[in-house]
Amino acid sequence: MSLAVHLGRVGERLKPSAARERAEERRRQAEAQAEEERRRARIAARRAELLDADPALRAFRADGSAEEELIGRVVDDFTTADARAHHLRLVTDVLEAAGIDYFLVPGHEPLRHVVGVHRQDRKRLLSVLRDAHRRSAVYAVKPGPDGAEAVRSAYVDGALDARIKSGSVIRFTEYLLAPDGRCLTGAEYGCDVEFWRDGEAVLAGSGADKVRRRVRVRLPDDAMADSLVAPRPNRVADVLPHEYRKHATVTVGDRVHPTYEPFSHRRADEVDFPIDAVYTWVDGADPEHAAKRARYREGRSGLASHAAGASRYTDHEELRYSLRSLRMYAPFVRRIFVVTDRQVPHWLDPDAEGVTLVDHRDIFADPDALPVFSSRAIESQLHRIEGLSEHFVYLNDDIFVTAPVGPEHFFYSNGIARLAFSPHQIGVGEPVLEEAAPNWAGKNARALLQESFGAYITNKTRHVPTAQIRSVHLELAQRYREDVERTARSRFRDPADVALTTTLYHNYALLTGRGVPTEFRGRYVDIGAEGAPDRLAALTAPDEAARFDFLCLNDVDTSPERQEEVGRMMRAFLESRFPFPAPWERDGPPA
Repeated sequence: MSLAVHLGRVGERLKPSAARERAEERRRQAEAQAEEERRRARIAARRAELLDADPALRAFRADGSAEEELIGRVVDDFTTADARAHHLRLVTDVLEAAGIDYFLVPGHEPLRHVVGVHRQDRKRLLSVLRDAHRRSAVYAVKPGPDGAEAVRSAYVDGALDARIKSGSVIRFTEYLLAPDGRCLTGAEYGCDVEFWRDGEAVLAGSGADKVRRRVRVRLPDDAMADSLVAPRPNRVADVLPHEYRKHATVTVGDRVHPTYEPFSHRRADEVDFPIDAVYTWVDGADPEHAAKRARYREGRSGLASHAAGASRYTDHEELRYSLRSLRMYAPFVRRIFVVTDRQVPHWLDPDAEGVTLVDHRDIFADPDALPVFSSRAIESQLHRIEGLSEHFVYLNDDIFVTAPVGPEHFFYSNGIARLAFSPHQIGVGEPVLEEAAPNWAGKNARALLQESFGAYITNKTRHVPTAQIRSVHLELAQRYREDVERTARSRFRDPADVALTTTLYHNYALLTGRGVPTEFRGRYVDIGAEGAPDRLAALTAPDEAARFDFLCLNDVDTSPERQEEVGRMMRAFLESRFPFPAPWERDGPPA
């Protein structure tokens, strides 16, 4: 031993104990820091190798901030139904290949599927999933009490966090990205695996009393002992006795998955009737249509300045993107009808499945009323569409679905419609020529309903997709025949009109027990207003986008000289937000 080393050790022993402890702590911290740096380097190398091997993968930050960098998969198409099925297959394909039994569970969250697995298979499940996904962009997540991410680990990074592996529920997810890198799905779309336990083991454990208090199905101990017990509630039963564990199947997309018989039934609160979607659309830039409109407007007096304004007929290709949004986020829609005046959008293949064009001539009870240029007139005839379902959703082409919605968003399972009333009011008195057209229709509806029901209506309706009942429209057409026929003959908006899809319909359905008020999460932007670009930019922020399900981009009164500028802004926003062409679109990029 050298003299220097010997003196160094002697010096260490002569230090006060507190100083030695501080020095030892500094050494431990330095070693821990060095090990953490080596771990991060290994992770970075694995991630770089993964990204190089699969060009569809891309690094991103979930909220654009400096938080943890994630890896997602860029997709060339997207619907919420496909995303749910994709995440289910990430789990079930591996379980089936490994021979691990599982069953689908009717979870509370419609965004994701839930798979039940016996707790004794947890270690094996984690092993086979690790082997299958160790070189992938799949993440394992421990959900928090509210379903959000509590702990997250990427398989490519190595061993999963111990808190995830020991959890009674583990979520497996892959972040799906749009071509521009925007995150389409977070962990909320993942597939949850629940580890179910034998009731006998639950009752023998130290937490038996806690489980008894937690479960929604209360059974005597002898019945629970012979049951499977879930780690959390579901839509049917969290305790499943042996005699009811009869095997059944559930079909998801084109795949058949196992479940238990009690989990295979349609529940009483589930909508199972067909729901169609209906749009009205016009291309005001079409020279033939514009000339016809001008010809019928010529010499007309008594029109409000806004009743036939050019912006009412301007087409920014909103319909293309509204249809894309419906396909992405509302997969329950059976058929889509687009009502037009002998027009076909240049980008729409009229022979493709999915969208049916309906001409005004096919639905107007009085053909002599045509042509009409008022949406109020067209809406008065929608119930006459051949093949239209009893329950349907009506949308203007400037309304977009921006988040996953299901049929229960619009209807109860007994057929009652959910009605979205606005906080804005129609005012008092008679219609005034230059006030907003919705006020005209609202005041006229009030006069009719006050006479029929003694009820005084006050509020407008929201700019969102609206739940419509065809038989209610038939009833309105008969009960208020004179007013409906007069509205149908109004070529341009008129102070005498009634609104057959909004104020009159909503309040009549409410007063006759066919509809109830509900809250819809929507946003409204006047695209020609000052500050519209900033409002659109703000809507893309993840925290803001999560707060609404519907978006209305309304061209209230954009001046002709700004139409091109506003159109470019609109199309750029919509192409970014809804980038996936639908099967009914012709080849070629948007104009």
